Amino acid sequence: MKKLNFLLALIFIISLADTSVAQVRKEFKKLWASDVSYEVTVVGIGTDGTKLLKVWGYDKKADLAKIDAKKNAVAACLFKGAVGSRDKVVKPIIPDPNQAEAHAAYFEKFFETGGKYLQYVGITNDATGRDIVKMKKGYKVGVVVSVNYDALRKEMERQGIVKSLSNVMGKAKKPTIMVVPSDAWCVQNGYTMTFNNQGRTETLPDYKAALQNNTDLLLVIGKLNTLMAERGFPAKNLETELKNIESRNAEMNMMSSKESGASIQESPIDLLKRTAKADIIIQLTWSVNKQGPKKSITFNLQGLDAYTGKQVAGAQGTGAPSYTAELPLLLEEAVLAHLDNFNAQLIQHFTDIAANGREILVNIQVWDNADIDLEEEYDYDGEDDELIVHIENWIADNAYNGQYNLSDATENFAKFEQVRIPLFYERKGKQRAMDARRFVNNLRKFLRQEPFGIESKVYMRGLGEAWLILGEK
Repeated sequence: MKKLNFLLALIFIISLADTSVAQVRKEFKKLWASDVSYEVTVVGIGTDGTKLLKVWGYDKKADLAKIDAKKNAVAACLFKGAVGSRDKVVKPIIPDPNQAEAHAAYFEKFFETGGKYLQYVGITNDATGRDIVKMKKGYKVGVVVSVNYDALRKEMERQGIVKSLSNVMGKAKKPTIMVVPSDAWCVQNGYTMTFNNQGRTETLPDYKAALQNNTDLLLVIGKLNTLMAERGFPAKNLETELKNIESRNAEMNMMSSKESGASIQESPIDLLKRTAKADIIIQLTWSVNKQGPKKSITFNLQGLDAYTGKQVAGAQGTGAPSYTAELPLLLEEAVLAHLDNFNAQLIQHFTDIAANGREILVNIQVWDNADIDLEEEYDYDGEDDELIVHIENWIADNAYNGQYNLSDATENFAKFEQVRIPLFYERKGKQRAMDARRFVNNLRKFLRQEPFGIESKVYMRGLGEAWLILGEK
């Protein structure tokens, strides 16, 4: 009889254990189930990769409800995301519930009592007054918690649950970016210079003066560089590139012919583009709005192709009013909700470049003292025609998929717009980067051969505008 009672007791204990395991598994599954909805609101976004959330927890005791709230906060960042006022948005790290289900064993251990989730969350504002609600079967407690979102994501990357941010776009190469203050911002704040462009006076932004006299500019450029770098976009630093230009002293705004001294000028802005070699120039305009003790930022981002100057991406918005006085934090709060869409536009443009070639501008000009012009006739490869026709044939043969547009042509000048060049060329079995200078230099070599025998010189304006001046070197 005693043995029977012992066996029955043992069976009962085992059944309880099985039930307990099943219950635990069921409770954990609630954290990522598709129909779950957390009571959580985003109240702030930190500059150090943290998210401030107001979140509610439930349990029989108030202290246990606080623990439940912390667990819910981490779960929301992982599986559901959260929103606050205006642009305060936290996107889920693992938006696909199937991914969570596939790693159920990991998350069961991650969220167990005293589990690893506690490494990524802390209470910053304990519950008092209205945040503690007595209910029929226990307590509902609301607390403000800080979740180390960036560290949490890296943990998911280490576990192989999500891809790293730099691989989200697959194997597509991301464009190199450089953030600069917009022309409008520089003009409004008095940071300009004048430039004599072939007898025509132009007003240009003075980046050096802006960086030296406006500390806010350094802060916002640094913050935007960081946000872009975190998303896998290599960033060139404006201040560093300006110093590189000054220190080398080999770069000159005025370039001239070796023989006659005839010249063509390059603006400081074009020189910066050519030296930095960034694919995309991000122009940033911002203003600080004040509403009593609160502040917010209104911003405008313009992504410009450094080769053509054409806008290929854009984002605008105003952040939610905040008590913080830190400009980088205000900028991050305003920009963050728009950044993924902005970056998607950049990637789409760069994907087009990879598929259809990079767009450049080619100008052909004849030196004033040259004894030839573009209407001179030559017999080349069985075709007797004007020099401009032979040049156009060469560009048609060498442009990517033959894409170009001859928009203007006279006896002394020709402009080829929307010339597409390949990103790479082969040299000794290896791929090397193709740029506007190398493309037009190949045209220079072609014209030096018979029957033309024409000496010429290549000049660059920025990255994407190449001039070939015929008549002397």
